[in-house]
Amino acid sequence: MYVLDTSLTEDLKNYIVQISHGHALVGVASVDRFVGAPQGHHPCDFVPDARSVVVIALPIVSGLMNWPAYMAESELIKEVDSYVDDEGVKQTWSPRTNIRKHVERRCCYEVINNELQALSMYGAIFLEKAGYVSTYLPNTYGSTFSWPGNWDPDFPLPPGGFAPFSHRHAAVAAGLAQFGRSNLALTPQYGPRQRFVSIITQAPLEADPLIREPLCQDCGLCVKGCPTNALSDPYELEIAGLKMTLARLDIDACRGLYNADICSYCTRECVTACPVGNMQSPPKDNKR
Repeated sequence: MYVLDTSLTEDLKNYIVQISHGHALVGVASVDRFVGAPQGHHPCDFVPDARSVVVIALPIVSGLMNWPAYMAESELIKEVDSYVDDEGVKQTWSPRTNIRKHVERRCCYEVINNELQALSMYGAIFLEKAGYVSTYLPNTYGSTFSWPGNWDPDFPLPPGGFAPFSHRHAAVAAGLAQFGRSNLALTPQYGPRQRFVSIITQAPLEADPLIREPLCQDCGLCVKGCPTNALSDPYELEIAGLKMTLARLDIDACRGLYNADICSYCTRECVTACPVGNMQSPPKDNKR
């Protein structure tokens, strides 16, 4: 049995929040909350004798949720245009949609992913300087050249899109979030509109309490709004004794429309329509 280091826990949280200019959410889970994790994906599979998982979140600003309507009346960029390909065949495409998707992928994912990676790196260094072996893991298949599939089609994502470690499950275990029907992790502050990253460490940090009050309002907007009907029958998921109801997700249908063609895009109703979280007036207690 080990003694929890409450002082180190508080120092780490303050440090991460400070270097994020006060915007990060930080939560801590003890490794016993990961009982039942798939073999090879438990925190101890990455750091032997791991005791804690630190989860960090940064929000996606609410103004970006309107990205499908950007430039709707543009006088400069056409909604539909045509060009002649290398074989002399006339093709049509949507310049406006391409730019909208560029904004969404860059600002809702890439920029936030980069910031989270930096925060997790500094947090891991902080813990190692305190004497505890630690590691941090990448944002799941972020748009970087580190995953060959982003530049070489011969390297597709693993079947089912499985990642080395689930930051969403860790966020629930760390008391930052709960799963909604959408299969997205919802925080009280931002609903599904944030990204997560994790640090796994041998440090005996003090775990945060789980969120017990249900966050998902069961409004059905995410299920009804999905353009591929990827969300279906409800089922129950349990993490560290916390039971949540999710809709079964057809991951291939979900990712197919999003990735198949940049000109036919998913508007992410599961994110934009969710009523949980209010970016304009988040709770004062941001888990630090």
